[in-house]
Amino acid sequence: MGTLTYANATAPIEIDDEVLAHLRAATVTKLRRNEPFALTVPTGDGQAETLWMHASIPVRFALDSTVELHRPLLARLMQAASSTGGLDLTDSELSLELASRELHAMTA
Repeated sequence: MGTLTYANATAPIEIDDEVLAHLRAATVTKLRRNEPFALTVPTGDGQAETLWMHASIPVRFALDSTVELHRPLLARLMQAASSTGGLDLTDSELSLELASRELHAMTA
């Protein structure tokens, strides 16, 4: 489990390393293009929090392990981040894509 620290928050948000690695790549790409976006993350107990990702707001990604990036998942995250609703990590479609990719990796 990695962590995402947003702005001056004292409590980092725990996110699976695979998701966090892809989120980091998508976020860096969007912010480098000067394209802010909304990011919804699960905070536990079935709750979620929406963050405004903007180049002027400090954000830190800390991963516990090295993760290989997968272009289809990265493209899905980029597409979601560009949508009016922003990138929602609680989205069941995204969860299904992650689960499908993990199962494929286990059987390979």
